[in-house]
Amino acid sequence: MEQYTGIKFDVIFIQGLVPEFSVCDELTKWGSILADKGCIPTYPNPDDPHKISSAGNLSMRVGNSFLITAAGSNLGQLSSDDFVEILDVDIERKLIRAIGIKDPSSETMLHGSIYQKREDVHVIFHGHNQEILKQCGALGLKSTRQWFPYGTRELVESVCAEMGENEQFLIMKDHGFLSFGKTCQQAGNLVIKVLQKIQNFAGV
Repeated sequence: MEQYTGIKFDVIFIQGLVPEFSVCDELTKWGSILADKGCIPTYPNPDDPHKISSAGNLSMRVGNSFLITAAGSNLGQLSSDDFVEILDVDIERKLIRAIGIKDPSSETMLHGSIYQKREDVHVIFHGHNQEILKQCGALGLKSTRQWFPYGTRELVESVCAEMGENEQFLIMKDHGFLSFGKTCQQAGNLVIKVLQKIQNFAGV
């Protein structure tokens, strides 16, 4: 897995407040479920070795903005201050306008671009599971054509080029997966369904 070196954009915090939305509880629940399913690998936080961070991110539309997990958060044990409300994503300038007290996920530009491209998508789960990547072809899962570093414009463009109008589950080549839904339940169940197919495929 690519080594995490921090976010690759600038953030303007319009307000330094913890966003308060009831949907945070639902995202927190699914973060724990995906961690238990082996889709959220953890690592020592580079700024604080005593803190555990995880690879992946969760987001959900809230009105004209969207919530996303904070950079360096542990998706398996999220707290209220691990969420950031994203008001605007400017890919050209690599600039994010937000409300929160922590930097938003390194893939905020990716989530913002997906929401702009697909009005039907209201929830995005991004996780990492080596078996899903290995069995991508056997299971007929659609994938981007080339690997790009996390948090880059090239990665955003490669995902948007492959996701189409109806894609609900997409592999980012040699990176991870994206699951889309109108609800957390829908996006989460898609991940579980793929994992079950892998178990069936392997004869477990």
